[in-house]
Amino acid sequence: MQRLKILGSLLTLALVFLGVGQAQTLVVGIESDIETLDPGNHRHRTTQVVLRNIFNGLVTRTADMQVVPELALSWERISETEWIFYLRPGVTWHDGAPFTAEDVKFTIDRTVKPGMIGGLTSPRKSLLDPVIDAEVLDTLTVKIITGVPFPALLTFLAFHEMVPKHYVERVGDAHFAENPIGTGPFRFVRWDKGVQIILERYENYWGGPAKVVRVVFRALPETSTRIAALRAGEIHLATWIPIDLIPEIEADPNLVVMSVRGTRSAFLEMNVTRPPFDDLLVRRAIAHAVNVDLIVQYVLGGRATPIPAVMSPDSPFYLDLPRWPYDPQLAKSLLAQAGYPKGFSVTIDCADIFKDVALVIAEMLRDVGLEAKVQVWEWGILRTKLLNREREMWVTDWGNATLDPLDIMIPKLKTGERGNYSGYSSALYDGLMHFAEWIAPTPELRKAAYQIAQALVHYEVPIISLYVAEEVYGVSRKVQGFVPRPDSWLVLHEVELRP
Repeated sequence: MQRLKILGSLLTLALVFLGVGQAQTLVVGIESDIETLDPGNHRHRTTQVVLRNIFNGLVTRTADMQVVPELALSWERISETEWIFYLRPGVTWHDGAPFTAEDVKFTIDRTVKPGMIGGLTSPRKSLLDPVIDAEVLDTLTVKIITGVPFPALLTFLAFHEMVPKHYVERVGDAHFAENPIGTGPFRFVRWDKGVQIILERYENYWGGPAKVVRVVFRALPETSTRIAALRAGEIHLATWIPIDLIPEIEADPNLVVMSVRGTRSAFLEMNVTRPPFDDLLVRRAIAHAVNVDLIVQYVLGGRATPIPAVMSPDSPFYLDLPRWPYDPQLAKSLLAQAGYPKGFSVTIDCADIFKDVALVIAEMLRDVGLEAKVQVWEWGILRTKLLNREREMWVTDWGNATLDPLDIMIPKLKTGERGNYSGYSSALYDGLMHFAEWIAPTPELRKAAYQIAQALVHYEVPIISLYVAEEVYGVSRKVQGFVPRPDSWLVLHEVELRP
């Protein structure tokens, strides 16, 4: 079976590049395969990139991150906990059935209520946590109800694609996850797992037909393979280009490098549950020992923005705190005050993509008397060890595509949350998170709570905020209309190819 899939994939590529629809097929090299084709059953950025071309949300975002209508033409907030959405008429699913308010209710229920996806709860539930129900008012009108005021509802709805009630109920969740239909500009054709996903233009798309006839997403995890395919003309667009390989693309007259500031905050984190990093003086010493500006300039080629706290500068919740100044002498003094005048040994863990950053940080720590080394891991193995509090220091990042604190400040730093690898636990911080999400009566008070929490984390230093890196793409000069976005979505409806 696998052999047949590979042969089929090769035939597809042969047809594409040997003449059949050559100018009409856009091929994108992505850094990993997708996890599923069910938009309600993942928390995976590459999966979202693909699915956003098959499905639509009630709202979407522009390239500058502004929320705009999509399947909902308009909306109104009729009370602190009730929103009414007026749906776009004439929208059809890829099987020709009409999109209605029943589909919206089905999607919301499937996302926020327990056990609605094959007996399991949607992993995207936390992105709509305050939502408790949806009511169909008529064929094209739906009410969404929250348990508490949720002023960020529109922001988070942009990350939830609508799914077809009639189809999922008929074929089941498992079949839908591998054979979906949506309302988006491209319809699903085939998924050769580990190899490629093939989509074709949906001619009856409510926004008008896409410029290209088909899109092929090729899973090319090896960076060198992805860039070689780009240079050979086998793909038109490559994601996740590392800084050190940018000159190779820039030197090719047929290619161009395109980039935009992303939404992933990078951190140097410490295990604060055990010595020596349970000591505030030690954590502050580390903060003074790390020269973030040098890392950005010489390791990242200037393609990143230093940050003083958790949030990106592009977030409306960003707090412009003073960054910890690089001061090796002060770092040594603080270590001595903490009882480590001769330093101590430390291993900095990281996945391969952060190896160069970690090596430079290790050198900086050696400059203040620590015996620092780097260990590179496969991320899945390292994450398990971090969650078990088995490691002491590491470099990692966390995506915040919404630019809202809910999906970075809560998972990264609230007690017991899924991304709180440092073991940080603060009753004050947790209380601020609870107030922001469940009590704050106005957007202004919600923002104030999150900014106070950023200042608290900056003071207590359980993690050292490093930078927000750029999203970098290699693009064929044949590609027209592609716009890189901070949230890393590849919106391909308006993209076209020159011969």
